[in-house]
Amino acid sequence: MQHQYNIPKVKESKAIKILTTIWMVPILAMIIALWLAFQYYAKIGPTIAISFKSNAGLIANQSQIKFKDVTIGMVTKISLSEDGTGVIIQARMNKEVTPYLNAKAKFWIVHPDVDANGITGMDTLLSGSYLELYGSKSHSEEENQQQFIGLDDPYIDYDAKGRYYQLFAPNTNNVNEGSNVYYRMMKVGRVERVTVSPDGKHINFTLFVEDKYTPFINSKSQFYTPSNFAMDFSKAKMDFTIANFSQIVHGGIAIYTPSQTITQYHPIPENHLFPLYKSLTEMKSKHLASNGEEKVYQFNFQDKITNLEIGIPIKFNEFQIGYVNDIESHYDDVTQSIQSTVFGIVHVDVFDSNATKGEAIITQLVQKGLKAQLAQSMPMIGSQFINLIFDNNQTATIVKNQPYDIFPTLQATTQPDMMAEVNAILIKVKNLPIEKLLNALTSMVDENKQPIQVLIGTLTKTVENLNKLTNAQSFQSMPNEINQSLKELQQTLQTIQNLTQSYNNDSQFSLELSATLKEVSLAAESIERVSRKLEKKPNALLLGDD
Repeated sequence: MQHQYNIPKVKESKAIKILTTIWMVPILAMIIALWLAFQYYAKIGPTIAISFKSNAGLIANQSQIKFKDVTIGMVTKISLSEDGTGVIIQARMNKEVTPYLNAKAKFWIVHPDVDANGITGMDTLLSGSYLELYGSKSHSEEENQQQFIGLDDPYIDYDAKGRYYQLFAPNTNNVNEGSNVYYRMMKVGRVERVTVSPDGKHINFTLFVEDKYTPFINSKSQFYTPSNFAMDFSKAKMDFTIANFSQIVHGGIAIYTPSQTITQYHPIPENHLFPLYKSLTEMKSKHLASNGEEKVYQFNFQDKITNLEIGIPIKFNEFQIGYVNDIESHYDDVTQSIQSTVFGIVHVDVFDSNATKGEAIITQLVQKGLKAQLAQSMPMIGSQFINLIFDNNQTATIVKNQPYDIFPTLQATTQPDMMAEVNAILIKVKNLPIEKLLNALTSMVDENKQPIQVLIGTLTKTVENLNKLTNAQSFQSMPNEINQSLKELQQTLQTIQNLTQSYNNDSQFSLELSATLKEVSLAAESIERVSRKLEKKPNALLLGDD
């Protein structure tokens, strides 16, 4: 028997239903998409264009724009400028930075740079180059703009909490942008700019020092480049110092301020330029403070300038006031010799007075007899420098010439050559016929054994001391050895005189002895003359007899 079950009956609907449950999924997806689109476009700010001379590693749709290490935009397009002299960087900015896009906004490219002083922009090695923004917020939308000119170098914020100082030097002294600034071996700032001066005469440095360290810098402060390796032999000991790794890699500038001036009022004049000395030793040497006002003079010397080099100092009263900037040499067919012209930079502002500028004062001094003369700083080495001295024997003036005025010169005076005199004495001592005399005396031992043995012993000791004198390695101990030799020579002369009293004046021994004694006497006089000089000035062998 077949069972009957209740089968549901489906009623066919003829009505049209648009909204059903299945439509909820695409509607919900569309709402979410619209919300995300709104969120995206709500954050998007204006599109700006920045012009640069060249692109430095920026990539469209990859390189970011940062402000205080926060990403605020993206580079969207890179193209050449219409005239082909640069590139145009188009970027989409975030909406929240729109108030910063005004005339004060500055853009520059941050990219890795490797040179002898290390690596800059290390954070870009992984992330790639990016654009950096500096700006301040404006309160009016009318001040906003969309066209900008990019900077070649990072922007310096002169309104930062600190102070900027200007320095100058003949060369960079291995100091680069980013180098540290030290006060008493403590980092107090950094080097912001290293540029060539507009006239090309020197290098300009811009230093930033944090605000809390600026009270330790005044008009009496001095700046120098610290050495990476230093050795000190003073106080009977050797002190070896190695700079920290950051200074070795990046270089640096150190500040020295006399402690007594810190609590006093020594304001720094506006636009003041501090000289940057290449080492602590140069800073300690005698010099006159300069504010960078310089003048190039031409010097025509009649003396040989074989030991004059570029960078050699120009001195006045033992103070350095400039340096040799260039030396031009050429063959003169008339004199058949090499003629040289020296060009020197003089810091004329060191002569400034209350009413007269330094250049005018130099002109007045030249009219009073000031002239340039070659001098030797180290006679043994032959190093020369230019010394400004007064000579009233002949008046002279500065000759106006193009492109440089000609400074009057004076022929160098002949200085006594201590080394030549000492060398002549040593040769004379070595040539003494002492050994010949000893041989003659030896043959006479049987005739007068006792007195001659005494004489031979004395002469032998004298020869040993004379050899010690001629072979001495240190000139500093020379005066003591000379005095000892003189005393023993005198004793020898006295012994010989006593011995020869019993001999005939016409004998061969007497003749040879007389000749030898004459040579010994001449040598003794020369040695005594040099000894007196060395007693008065022990370093005369090194620094001359001035």
